[in-house]
Amino acid sequence: MKLRHPGLTRLLPPALKAGMTAIFATCRQTEVNAAARERLLATGQPILFTCWHGQLAYFIYKFRTSSQSIVLLASASADGDLIGRVAASFGAGVLSGSRQKGGLAALRQMAALMRQGKHGGIIADGSRGPYHRLQKGVVFLARETGASILPMAVASDRKLVLQTWDRFEVILPFSRVALIIGEPFVIPPDSKVQAMEDCRLILERHLRDLFESGQYHSFA
Repeated sequence: MKLRHPGLTRLLPPALKAGMTAIFATCRQTEVNAAARERLLATGQPILFTCWHGQLAYFIYKFRTSSQSIVLLASASADGDLIGRVAASFGAGVLSGSRQKGGLAALRQMAALMRQGKHGGIIADGSRGPYHRLQKGVVFLARETGASILPMAVASDRKLVLQTWDRFEVILPFSRVALIIGEPFVIPPDSKVQAMEDCRLILERHLRDLFESGQYHSFA
């Protein structure tokens, strides 16, 4: 969906924020393995949060109360700009960059902010996929900053799955929603090309397993 009309660019972010807030306020929300996040937060070190693109909406909402300390990376595209504007409306810091345009510079800028104490948020499979294939930027950023990667997924019992490349999930009102938090993952600071690729594949498998666990999550 291309969103180049100035009116849409201006009006959609607050409308989406209002809609997300209204819908998620009706949902019964829980967390799985919240202790993993709390242990990391207690260290005072930056955390790199990551999830698949199709489940991004809930994360933008979920972390709204801590958004002042989080910097997100959005793609340098019309759709990425919309996502960034919605995240910014919830108070998050947003940097723009992608594999095709300004991505390395944006990663380095985010790394600098994380070294100053900010937490980072990055989409695991990027702005254009392939679907559920972890992009190299995640492990690069973790190696450069020393931040622990915290992979996450969402389970919901009432949702629409759109026919888009990312199979974007629209959680419906009055759903039961669970934030599933994985175990922290660290990239050794001296990792070279092959070690980085090995880490990428391990983390990709972990994220896929989290996602699959969400598809069969029991809300009983």
